[in-house]
Amino acid sequence: MSGRAHGGYRRRLADLAAAGQQVVIELLVRRFLCPSAGCGRRTFVEQVDGLTERFARRTPLLRRSLEKIALALAGRPGARLAAHLSVPTSANSLIRLVRRLPDKHVGAAPRMLGIDDFALKKGHVYGTIILDMETGERVDVLPDRTADTLTAWLRAHPGAEIVCRDRASAYAEAVRTACPDAIQVADRFHLWKNLCEAVGKCVAIHRSCLAEPTEDAPADATAEQEVSGRPEGMRVIRRRERHAAVHALYDKGAPIQAISEALGLDRKTVRRYAHAATPEEASLGTGSRRYGQVHAYSPYLHRRWNEGCTDSARLHAEIAELGFTGSKRTVRRHLQEIRASGKPAPDKPKALTVRTATWLITSHPDNLDESSELKLKKLLSRSPELDAVAAYVRSFAAMMTERRGSDLESWLTSAEGTGMKPLRSLARGLRQDFDAVTAGLTLEWSSGKVEGNVNRAKRIKRDGYGRAGFDLLRLQILLAD
Repeated sequence: MSGRAHGGYRRRLADLAAAGQQVVIELLVRRFLCPSAGCGRRTFVEQVDGLTERFARRTPLLRRSLEKIALALAGRPGARLAAHLSVPTSANSLIRLVRRLPDKHVGAAPRMLGIDDFALKKGHVYGTIILDMETGERVDVLPDRTADTLTAWLRAHPGAEIVCRDRASAYAEAVRTACPDAIQVADRFHLWKNLCEAVGKCVAIHRSCLAEPTEDAPADATAEQEVSGRPEGMRVIRRRERHAAVHALYDKGAPIQAISEALGLDRKTVRRYAHAATPEEASLGTGSRRYGQVHAYSPYLHRRWNEGCTDSARLHAEIAELGFTGSKRTVRRHLQEIRASGKPAPDKPKALTVRTATWLITSHPDNLDESSELKLKKLLSRSPELDAVAAYVRSFAAMMTERRGSDLESWLTSAEGTGMKPLRSLARGLRQDFDAVTAGLTLEWSSGKVEGNVNRAKRIKRDGYGRAGFDLLRLQILLAD
């Protein structure tokens, strides 16, 4: 205790607003002399509990409120909201408040972990979010999605018994290395997504069955090509040449990046050709969205064609007034088959698109109306191959919804023996991750909570507008409400 006053000074503290007005608390502070000769501090000032902190210019109540605003809205949006609430501050001050928050301490890992990646810069840099699946609490955020980083984290935080993840091989390898006794659970959403992608490729291979047959139509795609007598297009030739060039290097063990630099192609393009057994398979699922838009205007285009207007530029101008945003080339390509056939355009095209046919096959029967059910029935009656694919989809859906993971082995064996290459490829991929897929089709756990937090992480990332580093993003993800 000391009763010797050394001096005093005035201290001003910003506080929460009252009735829409800024509030400033002004204190008259006394500084006392320390009577102990052995003390290194000669003078001291006592703090008022709950009101003052050393060197602070805000009350603890205002500081905590600004921290919540910064965690929810980041810098500039948070500063605009704070000014509206009559507690003005700058974006940099809010960011500094977040950086000074204590980091979350992680001891042993939770018993049930959820792991997923999210894009820091899509296509280039990815991070990893780790979640407690029982409580939904965010445990940690890692700066990349490599197996080495996750392995080091799991070894530093032992205790995980069940790990929910997507089909990423890096995460599977890390869990096997760091905690081999843990049960890996493949996410059911990603399993169904993989199945839908395989079905889409099967439909694309049999796209000739999508159109309803007419009396004067050829029996199959081969007959149609013989009747038209059209030569191969430049796209087909270029696709075949690229496929051969990529495989000439890929089959010798060259990495994707080296092939990309040698051929001057994008890495995604090289990967697509490298993983495709044939040039035709490499083209599946690469159609233009704008080219798909023109099908909505097909009835108008075909009617005008039959009326005698065959100028694609003029037709493009007419449908552009109706809302079409594609190019003249798109319209010209759409009318190319009609022009080459020399026959009138059909009044109402009846061909399904690959996307629509895939949706019909993979949708729950209760979600289809009478018209969709009729379209699906006609499609499967025209194509025995797609009928078999639909049977595989139904059996997989029953296995997934009824949690019958024990039936996976028989499903894979049957799919591997089918003549559909996309289904065989899917079966091989699932067999490589057999234990995790079986657990995903058996246990109740899934990665739904992790996906929800990934969406939140993307929102937080966009709020930063790219100006903040990983350390700030990590704190915002972990500490946000």
